[in-house]
Amino acid sequence: MDRKSPMDPPAIQALATGVPPIRYGQMEIFDFLARRQAGISPHARTIFRNAGVAFRHVCVDKSYYDVDRTTGERNERYLAEALPLGEATVRRCLDAAGCAPGEIDDFFVVSCTGYEIPGLDLRLAGRVGMRSDLRRTCVLGMGCYGAFPALLRAREAAAQRPGRVALVLSVELCSLHLQVDGDKEDLVASALFADGAAAAVIANGTDAGAQRLPPRPPRPRLIDSATHCDYRTFDHMAFHLTDHGFRMRLSSYVPDVLAANIGTFVDRLLGQNGLRREDVRFWGIHPGGSRILDYLQEQLGLSDPQMEHSRTVLRDYGNMSSPTILFVLDEIQRRGRPAPGDHGVLMGFGPGLTLEGAVLRW
Repeated sequence: MDRKSPMDPPAIQALATGVPPIRYGQMEIFDFLARRQAGISPHARTIFRNAGVAFRHVCVDKSYYDVDRTTGERNERYLAEALPLGEATVRRCLDAAGCAPGEIDDFFVVSCTGYEIPGLDLRLAGRVGMRSDLRRTCVLGMGCYGAFPALLRAREAAAQRPGRVALVLSVELCSLHLQVDGDKEDLVASALFADGAAAAVIANGTDAGAQRLPPRPPRPRLIDSATHCDYRTFDHMAFHLTDHGFRMRLSSYVPDVLAANIGTFVDRLLGQNGLRREDVRFWGIHPGGSRILDYLQEQLGLSDPQMEHSRTVLRDYGNMSSPTILFVLDEIQRRGRPAPGDHGVLMGFGPGLTLEGAVLRW
């Protein structure tokens, strides 16, 4: 990787995404749950059909849940599946950036669906071949917005001195916490969550192989970020540890809470950067569900084309928790055709209830 001057703002030099090989149609998962739950609510089919999801990738076949699984069993499977998925995603990202593993100075690993010590950070660093003086940070338990603090810390690390290179990896295996005999809130989670991984290389340089690569869009620079935590809504969106995996709580009030706060949150973030909503070409909104996207589209006055990237990811992959926003950004990069000078906004929402936002400039 070529190293440019310290005056260049850190940019996302490359992105990579990855999913497990098993892929189910949305109603295949519903039919499986309906067979397991003889008394499943008639409303459950509507929940699945209206989720905005067509397909999802998962790390375990449906037969994995033919027997009840303890949290310990699910966590063992997490490590067995997360390591190869994370490694493959990291290697693709490094290749796309023209960056060798030994060039990575800071490694940020995001996850909330499994836990182990030594964790993914150490294990993956060793498997990929990163240096022994690598600085590592784990962002654990933050749920769907977890990639945002990792990107912020990676930007700060890359800006510390010329040539410093940071790598962010987000890996989530939500399917391991499927609640096959759960209540209505479990059904909502079962209609949305899926598995995936995403990685980003952040640095203030450009890749050495750029001259040999096909032309590609300019890379987004991380200009600013913001956070808002509503301390009165802890129970609206949460993951609770049980003896049989995590139970994901998604209150029906979540879209209302987000809608009530999002306009002020976005306008403040844009205003401190001299921007207004109409100055933003690309909107990358975490697709927590179709109802959330509908509410936020209405509140922010966004067009269908501006929502297309988020809805496409929700349709094709479901909600993968923390990697999902990087899937949306990758969709923007590949299909949106950003031009130099374009601005974008990324937004994520998760347990807390917490709002995260970032301003990008290409």
